[in-house]
Amino acid sequence: MVPQRTDTWYVSYGLIAANAAVFIVGIAMGDDLLGGGGDGDGLVYRAATLGGNIEYLNEWWRVFTGGFLHHGFIHLAVNMFSLYVLGLALERSLGKAQFMAVYFASLVSGSFGALIETPNSLIAGASGAIFGLLGAYAALSLAQGVGLFQTPIGPILAINLVISFTVRSVSLGGHIGGLIGGFLVGAAAYAIRRQQHTTVIPVLAAVVVAGASFVGALWAASRSTVVLIVG
Repeated sequence: MVPQRTDTWYVSYGLIAANAAVFIVGIAMGDDLLGGGGDGDGLVYRAATLGGNIEYLNEWWRVFTGGFLHHGFIHLAVNMFSLYVLGLALERSLGKAQFMAVYFASLVSGSFGALIETPNSLIAGASGAIFGLLGAYAALSLAQGVGLFQTPIGPILAINLVISFTVRSVSLGGHIGGLIGGFLVGAAAYAIRRQQHTTVIPVLAAVVVAGASFVGALWAASRSTVVLIVG
């Protein structure tokens, strides 16, 4: 689908390690291993994305930190397996700078989408960023004239969208937001391949997408009525 690169440093492994480390710290702080909620004073409560805390307590950083937190081990394992499969392949194709641009822009746009849908919910998980990887793959495929269902990405994306629309416990807004963000940055990454520009273009595209998503997330958070006070 995309020419393979060999100059990768496997940023994906670093992201997987970071998510796993945050999960371990969360368990030590009182998060529930099985995702049952913990003792009400764990890391998920302190740092997951929640509109009321962003709006009324000025905890704007929750827009970012929620993407590194998970509701239990199964949630973490599913997301990290997806990141392993999609991340390594896309990172080899794009290189580390463009891959990081896709991932972090998608993380923020996923938070924006999640806050639009459920500003009063405690939102955690890397799935917004992972859907962004799917979006970037879709952009690269379509730009090269390759049908989505001519690659494994089409069925994977279709299955995940069905799950997103039918399973109530997942964040549909987060998934769609991440998908859109990743698609936009992925399209910018393909543009530099055709015009022989540097990686500045997709990185700038990621900054624009992430910046606009962050502003949008603050707006979406302003509609929340739920605030968590943790000691």
